Amino acid sequence: MLFSVVILFGFIIWWLNQNQGLYGFWNGFNLDKRVPASFCEQVHLNNPVRQPLNTFSNIVYLVTAIIIFNGAWKSRQGNMPGNLTESKFFYLLFAIVLLYVFAASTFYHASLVRIAHWFDYSAVFSFSVFPVMYFIWQWQPLKKRLLLMAEGQKFEMFFLMIFTGVILALALFIPNGKEALVAMILFFLFLAAGFVTFITQKYKPGSQYLLYSVISVMVAAIWFEFDKYKIICNPKSFFQPHSLWNVFIGISAFWFYLYMRSVPFKY
Repeated sequence: MLFSVVILFGFIIWWLNQNQGLYGFWNGFNLDKRVPASFCEQVHLNNPVRQPLNTFSNIVYLVTAIIIFNGAWKSRQGNMPGNLTESKFFYLLFAIVLLYVFAASTFYHASLVRIAHWFDYSAVFSFSVFPVMYFIWQWQPLKKRLLLMAEGQKFEMFFLMIFTGVILALALFIPNGKEALVAMILFFLFLAAGFVTFITQKYKPGSQYLLYSVISVMVAAIWFEFDKYKIICNPKSFFQPHSLWNVFIGISAFWFYLYMRSVPFKY
């Protein structure tokens, strides 16, 4: 099924760019002022999918989200090991975040228009904030206090309200041009929180998944910088550093999901 999803997404991108009736689809929208200097991949301004390779690489987020939804469903059905008191809330919320990242990043790389730039950064903020908040919520003293305050759905609604509020605040109130700085700060917060959590839990089952997730993010950041500074850059090549950034971020998300499953939040 996952293979079929990947093939279908690639076919849709190919078909859109072969459809002459869609040429110039985005020409009436304001182009993101950073383009085309921001990316190595060649920009086809008249195509409905202006950066096909960078757009296609976003499929990794959709695939990871499907894996998470499938795992949560099987666990619910009792086909996988799991404690009946285990909360699926964090898994499902993370999958929804990945779906949003997929949609926002696909929109941006297909169009490269200004409004899509806002959605793309809001997706980056969502993806970066989630693991940091998860680490905070898993901190035992806070976790026990929160569960005394509100259990079950009340607790989940409390977390969702705070998470949504943080994302909206970041997306709406960060000045133009400062988004990359904030994203970098969130990136280092994740690395710091990830390393500290790994060190404190390194003898617990599943802690290696967290380490793999952190390493994958670091590898993704290297490819991001390669794309930014045009290192190993061939605009017409099928090999694009920004695509590898997406791939390794998606891999990091998969490892982080496995980590959450190994240390599930329980009521």
